[in-house]
Amino acid sequence: MNRKNILISISVLGIGIILYKLLLGLVIPIALFVSLGYVLKFLLKNSESDSVEEVSQIFTNTENYESNDNIVEIKPIEEEKPVEEEKPVEEDQPVEEEKPE
Repeated sequence: MNRKNILISISVLGIGIILYKLLLGLVIPIALFVSLGYVLKFLLKNSESDSVEEVSQIFTNTENYESNDNIVEIKPIEEEKPVEEEKPVEEDQPVEEEKPE
């Protein structure tokens, strides 16, 4: 009886290892590639339909486009002049010095 239990446990362990290797080596990669294909198809389908809609909107908007409506006139900023301008000191006139008394 003891020998029979050992053989059963070894066979279950062997089958488990074989299934584990088969699952990791074959089934999971296939499932990942199939799901990646579906995701890429979905993304490409949406991006193509969006770009077609954008191009059609561009063509419909350019037909009724008037350039005069979007022009904004910008006036230059005028510089403010100071109220009193400082006069330079004339060097020809002598400066009066204070004399001590």
